[in-house]
Amino acid sequence: MRPTETPLGFALFLALLLISLGTFGYLMESRWALLAAARPSGRFDRWGERLRGVALYFLGQRRILATGYRGAGLMHALIFWGFLAVSINTLHFIGNGFVEGWRLPGLRPGSILGEGYVLVRDLFEVAVLVMVLVAGFRRVFVKPPRLTRSWDAALILFLIALLMVTDLLLAGCETAATGRAGGYRSLAGVLIAPLLGPWAGGIASIHAGAWWTHLASLLFFLAYLPVSKHFHVVTALPSVLFRRLDRGALPAIDLENSERFGVTGFLDLGWKDLLDVYSCTECGRCQDACPAWATGKPLNPKKINEEMREELFPALPALLGRGEPPAGREAPVLPSSTIHDDVLWSCTTCRACEQACPLFIEFIDRIVGMRRKLVLEDGRFPHELTAAFKNLEKAGNPWGLDPSTRADWAEGLDVPILGEGAAEIDYLFWVGCAGAFDDRGRKVARATASLMRAAGVKFAILGPEEVCTGDPARRAGHEYLFQMLAQQNVETLNGHGVRKIVTQCPHCFNTLRNEYPQLGGHYEVLHHTELIARLIEEGRVPLQEAPTELPRVVFHDSCYLGRHNGIYGAPRRALEAIPGLALLEMERSRENGFCCGAGGARMWMEEKIGTKVSHSRVGEAAATGAGVVAASCPFCVTMLSDGVGETGRQDSLRVLDVAQIVAAHLRKEPARGTGE
Repeated sequence: MRPTETPLGFALFLALLLISLGTFGYLMESRWALLAAARPSGRFDRWGERLRGVALYFLGQRRILATGYRGAGLMHALIFWGFLAVSINTLHFIGNGFVEGWRLPGLRPGSILGEGYVLVRDLFEVAVLVMVLVAGFRRVFVKPPRLTRSWDAALILFLIALLMVTDLLLAGCETAATGRAGGYRSLAGVLIAPLLGPWAGGIASIHAGAWWTHLASLLFFLAYLPVSKHFHVVTALPSVLFRRLDRGALPAIDLENSERFGVTGFLDLGWKDLLDVYSCTECGRCQDACPAWATGKPLNPKKINEEMREELFPALPALLGRGEPPAGREAPVLPSSTIHDDVLWSCTTCRACEQACPLFIEFIDRIVGMRRKLVLEDGRFPHELTAAFKNLEKAGNPWGLDPSTRADWAEGLDVPILGEGAAEIDYLFWVGCAGAFDDRGRKVARATASLMRAAGVKFAILGPEEVCTGDPARRAGHEYLFQMLAQQNVETLNGHGVRKIVTQCPHCFNTLRNEYPQLGGHYEVLHHTELIARLIEEGRVPLQEAPTELPRVVFHDSCYLGRHNGIYGAPRRALEAIPGLALLEMERSRENGFCCGAGGARMWMEEKIGTKVSHSRVGEAAATGAGVVAASCPFCVTMLSDGVGETGRQDSLRVLDVAQIVAAHLRKEPARGTGE
């Protein structure tokens, strides 16, 4: 029953195996060489956390089974788990081609592990076959918009089905002939063997046909993987293993020693970025999550991967210095050529795409890297940013307002300024540009200050010494301007010996906490909602019951507080502590929250294409029946407030910061001072 028993059969088996392995190795070598030639990504740390992630997200398929995708996720997970189970059988199949009866140690026929494994294998092969049929039905008839339909996907599904069918058929033939399937008691074999009765005289021929078909399918699948979108079968494990563990920080550029200041071509990317291009499964979950795509903008994260991969693989020999680009094509350039400028400038850097991706593919570093090339090397960017850049450079704030008025928001509050007689403090209150200059932001700053005073927190501000953290400049690709502003702030903070900072802006929070360490600024940074929640829980902020006529409140998650920094509970706890307040949630919240549209320097750009992101979010908030949207970011407050007015909901919906809502419910008691 073993087709390789004859010299001709063994020679054919060996030739096919060597051709497949050789092709796979040849294609993999160039892909590995490109990773080795790329820039460092620095993902060789915190191995315990990385391995736990492999268990949860690779083996456990946690993101695949995420809420909203559980049906499709279960389908994919069963196929994946089935492949893991069948992989042992594949080793047995190939090994048996060399040595009859070869099995892995401990999995011999008759052993508990061996017989148990074959039962699991049979069940999973049937499950995989059923799930492949379901996947084919979805692609042909359901046609989910997020999926990229292609002949490549159809071919892979066909090959998977063929592998399962032929292996089940082999079990049936062997059981019909000998009563055992490869020496094992096979449930599939027992059920299939009677069906082969009419062809009892041809069992050997059927077995040989199934065996060679299985071998050919398996070896073609292996050789085809590196050029297929299913390359993720190979790259999924390293993609999860080397996922981003830090939060919020963009990679820095050594401006003094770098010849290039952004991403022009593939070799300007880190190796993890290239691994991400290899790994994309084209599942479209990033597309579903992207606020730009949802509101008619040209950005589709999935398409970025597809377009980069389409340019990358044909150019591999040229990129590695082993040949010329294909005839009629130049060496690929990424921004403007492969990825259009409008795509790059549509991104709000909200990280929803990265949160949704089952393989932890990262987009923001690539997008901002290409923006850096456009800004620093080409001098090409949306015209609205010209004024913002000039204002940041000259006045230290994106509005270009007089920096000497930075402390005017605190008039009448007797807030001390660091360096002007302020005593020892618990925290530096980083007010931010919005808190200092924007009317809405000023109200939030005053509310935050009143809460800290009520709790007896000793705090001070920098006043005119404070300048923008540089977040808008960095996200817009102007790394030089960011570093100029950041270094000025780091010198100021370190000069005053500041160690603890509280800020009301998540963008300031993220930059101070995660990015200033790149420039020598190491601080303990709290968002104001974290401090407020803590003070309430410590009993230091006395609250009165919310009036019965207070509208219901729905909370909007800031992307830079939530997805970028993992803070979801603190603002909710602060609101829930108000007696009588009813807190609601939008359909998309927490990790799946929907952007306001302001991040990634979009706050300073006009939204000319499609529907405004803020309008979509305001509509979702209004659908909850709430009368107040609670936010925790001055950008969100501005965008959502404008969205309320522009959609005509100003009579039924208000937007307030968490600090404003909590401060409005302070029980009137004498202030305990700020430590002057």
